Amino acid sequence: MLEYVFFHKVLAEQFIKKAGDYQIEALLIEEEPVWEVHLSEDIDEKIQQKLCDYYDILFAEDQDMYEKAHTEDENEYQAAAIELTLKNNQKVYAQTSQQIMAKVLSVLSFDELNVLVADIVFAVENPDKRSICQRHRDLANDA
Repeated sequence: MLEYVFFHKVLAEQFIKKAGDYQIEALLIEEEPVWEVHLSEDIDEKIQQKLCDYYDILFAEDQDMYEKAHTEDENEYQAAAIELTLKNNQKVYAQTSQQIMAKVLSVLSFDELNVLVADIVFAVENPDKRSICQRHRDLANDA
């Protein structure tokens, strides 16, 4: 499944319309605070490239709309953060750039990002000085 992430529903709907122009069915899923457009992976490469190019255009517009909407009210505070759950179940937040978060969410789903973050937290809390190759050899020997 190909996933395309938007912060504005109207742009997600434009992308769905473009996919429809190529007779490709799209599914719109609202995953607060974003809208995901899901397409089947078995589409022609040329059409997929055209849709990716169109997505890049819409994503830039999406970013502009997001920034404009959030700079109009200077009293409103906007930030992006990743929630980390430590092994003692304490939750902490790692603040990050909104632009970086938008880029990450343009290629990863929230679930995929959560898996990545959990892996990083585990590695930090449980350091393993062995190389990745050695870890894999040890796993193979244990099996």
